[in-house]
Amino acid sequence: MRITKALLHKFALDTIKARKRSEPDLHASYLMGSLLDDEPLLGGTTDIDLVLVHKYLAPVARETVALTPEISLDILHKTVADFEPARQFRQNALIGYPLTYNLVLLYDSNHWLEFTQSSVSAEFHRADNVLARVNAFSSSGRKLWQGLTEQAPDNYLEWLDLFLQALWFGANALAGLIGPPLTRRRFLLTLHQRLEDLGTPDMYHSLCGLLGCSEEIDIKYKGWIDAFENDLLYLTHSATAPPHLAACRQLYYVQGFNALARGDHPAYLVWPLLRTWLDIHLVLPKPSPGFDVWQDFIKTLNFTASVSSGKLKALDVALDRIEILIEAWANTYGF
Repeated sequence: MRITKALLHKFALDTIKARKRSEPDLHASYLMGSLLDDEPLLGGTTDIDLVLVHKYLAPVARETVALTPEISLDILHKTVADFEPARQFRQNALIGYPLTYNLVLLYDSNHWLEFTQSSVSAEFHRADNVLARVNAFSSSGRKLWQGLTEQAPDNYLEWLDLFLQALWFGANALAGLIGPPLTRRRFLLTLHQRLEDLGTPDMYHSLCGLLGCSEEIDIKYKGWIDAFENDLLYLTHSATAPPHLAACRQLYYVQGFNALARGDHPAYLVWPLLRTWLDIHLVLPKPSPGFDVWQDFIKTLNFTASVSSGKLKALDVALDRIEILIEAWANTYGF
């Protein structure tokens, strides 16, 4: 089957038609994520990110649904109350950005979503709103770093989770100066492009160094991806998987990872593989079949528990530099 943007939009519209029948309080729906990009496919796979807005009660927070082996639905459920007042999302990158795109509306009862979109889009790119969004990311990263320095979790996997969250916030603080939040699979690819556009390519190399990846590391991608794939299968058969690790997303991850590893910059693989594989280990009640390969992966990235204090010091330096760059950007616009 040839996957095109037109086909993906049709899948989205067909989903809304079916949900209007099964969920009578559905009030509106719109698109997010990769389908807003010119090229939504990576490794021949993608997901369709939908937001369903209910009048009164959301049945679940998030769900994933298989459409084909290469395509799944990733659905967030919200209520009308979650969008009041709409103007607050001018300073919320995660919710606000999708609403600034044209042609994202799939269903709109009584023009409610159209009005909400108009309110969010107004002055969304004004400098003070940009600054509020990136400062929120920067502050969140700094708070996580502070928490890790004051009382780190005893479990190293939990420590690594918080460390990566802090790094995610810091990276998005810079990337958010000129674009929407970074997505998981294209995290390093897009970050590289954004920081080049900002004229701060050195920050990309600093953040990659903090992450433990570079073009010089030995990317043992086949062994790592094979072990990841087996661990994801193991998770779906032995525990309750969170929506983003559902069985229907197997090819979404595996083929996407392979596409990154075989591209011009194999190091782009490191973030999505590390972040997603860690999520699997955080859910599993016992070590996975691929745990030894996971440990080799962590060792290759110099991310073992023995270097955690050094990583925190390096994170502190990186967050300082991010804060200085944001301050310089603010000064340019008279803040």
